[in-house]
Amino acid sequence: MSQGGDGGWGDPGAQWQGRGYRQEPDRGTSPVLVAMIVLLAVLVLVLVGAIAYLLLRPGGFSGDAPGPASAPLRPAPVTETAYSTPPERETVTVTRPAPGAAPPQRNAGYPAGADGSGWISDRQARCNAGDPAAMIGRTTQSAFAICVNPDNGRYYYRGSSGGAGVEVDDPVVAGDYASVSNNDVVYSIDPGGMLIYQGGVLISDQPMVDFWAG
Repeated sequence: MSQGGDGGWGDPGAQWQGRGYRQEPDRGTSPVLVAMIVLLAVLVLVLVGAIAYLLLRPGGFSGDAPGPASAPLRPAPVTETAYSTPPERETVTVTRPAPGAAPPQRNAGYPAGADGSGWISDRQARCNAGDPAAMIGRTTQSAFAICVNPDNGRYYYRGSSGGAGVEVDDPVVAGDYASVSNNDVVYSIDPGGMLIYQGGVLISDQPMVDFWAG
């Protein structure tokens, strides 16, 4: 039997083909493998980008970037208002009586029989000519006038009792009250009456009948 020039075996490929064998085509790289490679590459890029961001941002990994130094607190400026002219001051006008003039009377309702200088009909209970009275009174036993010397503003007391008269300098006068000291005798006078003390002992209590204080 003739085998040809190859020793009778002929083409090996032809022999296998003749026996029913089919050669598989070259399929190349699997799509699943490609997808996994792409996904891995993306993850690597994301990781690299994250690391680069952490390294490049202020403060590094910790993120504690030094903030701007806080400025020290300064007191608020005080605005002063400058006045071109000083504020006006309140003006108080004080009227003083002329020298020698009688002080103004706060009550002109003198008792009957009296005027601005004391009792008209009793010279011993009346001020010196032209001197004004600061107090006029009459008790059940006596009459009096406390006068003002216009030259120096000092008080003096003139009173009468039973026809006898007395004049005392510098009595103490405070509104409707007066105290007259004559040695060891003291007259305490108010709208209710006159109390007379001698040596600190009350010797006379005279109710007031008429009273006026200027």
